[in-house]
Amino acid sequence: MPSDDPKNSQPCVGIFWVAQAEDGAPRLIAVGCPLEQAEPYGDCLTYGPGHYETWTRWRRDRTIDAGHRAIVRSREYEDWPRGRIVFDQSKDRFVLYADRKLMLPGTIARIQRQFAISAGQTTVETDFHYQSNETPGPLS
Repeated sequence: MPSDDPKNSQPCVGIFWVAQAEDGAPRLIAVGCPLEQAEPYGDCLTYGPGHYETWTRWRRDRTIDAGHRAIVRSREYEDWPRGRIVFDQSKDRFVLYADRKLMLPGTIARIQRQFAISAGQTTVETDFHYQSNETPGPLS
């Protein structure tokens, strides 16, 4: 990752955004890691770098997809709806935290596919940290 194509075969934790590309299409921009590479955070496993650090790094990274790079160079990290997936070891469940604007069944399903996590093993919650200015179209 970053990617808007589901390529993971094993469950991952990570961070993501849904942003509107220059062509008007909504894009899932995501990065993460498998559980065995995740960092402990209390009872959870998480992807270490945060949204700000990742967005800033992508602005300088010439190896990422040109469409994604155009998005990160033209906007700030908090402009687009975003979220995070962690794995709660005590409950043996993934928790998908996201901006309320992303709480659409098709969008949630697309994010779950990206991170190779099943709906049956995922709790979906909003989080006040993830509030954005922009509203991209729904993912499918």
